[in-house]
Amino acid sequence: MITRLQKIRLAIFFIVALVGLVILLSVIIIPKLLRRVDIYKIRYSNISLTGLQEGSSVKYHGLNVGSVSNIFIDPEDVQSVIVEVSLKPGTPVKKDTRADITMLGITGLKVIELRGGSNESEYLKQEDFILPGGSITDIITGKAEVIAEKAEMVLNNISDFTSEGNRQKMVRLIESTSKSMEELQALLAANKDDFKVSMRHTREVTGQLEDLLVKTNSVMAQVNFFVQSDSLKQVLGNVAAISKSLKEAELAALIGELKEAVEHSNSVLQEIDFSVMKSRAELGTTIASLEETVDNLNQIVRSINENPSVLIWGTKIKDAPDKRLEK
Repeated sequence: MITRLQKIRLAIFFIVALVGLVILLSVIIIPKLLRRVDIYKIRYSNISLTGLQEGSSVKYHGLNVGSVSNIFIDPEDVQSVIVEVSLKPGTPVKKDTRADITMLGITGLKVIELRGGSNESEYLKQEDFILPGGSITDIITGKAEVIAEKAEMVLNNISDFTSEGNRQKMVRLIESTSKSMEELQALLAANKDDFKVSMRHTREVTGQLEDLLVKTNSVMAQVNFFVQSDSLKQVLGNVAAISKSLKEAELAALIGELKEAVEHSNSVLQEIDFSVMKSRAELGTTIASLEETVDNLNQIVRSINENPSVLIWGTKIKDAPDKRLEK
């Protein structure tokens, strides 16, 4: 038979349990039910969603911004699966935002990662569809298929390369290479001294080149010192000053003076030309007189040669007129 004390304890237990349930509902469950969220949809076609469950996280550039609220097959397109996501109010979902499916660690669970979205794009309204992205599983599967195809191609090439005919060719190639190496070794042994001499000459030439580089560096240092010296700057400054002085000079007056000098020179040259022409005429007259004098001297010399007595008695003019007849 239940005693009064037991009934009191049972009543206290029910009261405490009821208070705890009310507190749990008011603190944890009710705020979640009353919390405002933004609902968006994503349509995935021909993509495996294995590992994606209701309640899976939705991340935006790595930040947790919501969760998957519902997953169902599109009744109008059985090849598509629609995923509803509940996001925190104010999550910037743009029209060019894409929803990729990524794997969470090594547990096999998947999450939706929102990527992209430009500042110029418009915001999506609630219940709008977010652009679907790719699935990490499909990407890995596709890469695995590509790797398998390439591995198969490599294996086929290896099989062809290791065929009987190619093996014989490889053996002949190895034998030829071995013979060539032996001949090369014999050649090196025979020309060992020549190689040593060549190496010594090479070292000497290298040493000379090093000396030449040292001298070149010294010359370049001197040139650099001269270029950076104050003397060159002063010379350049003087040249600039002279150029400026010439530019500022009265070139018009100088040209006028040069013109006057040229005109005076022309007048002097004309006077000299006139004097030369006059002297040329007088010189012609003088030359004619000298020619006549020379002719007379020639006649006198010829007369003396014919009759030397002329020097004593003189000459008598032939057919001279008679003075008496003239009277």
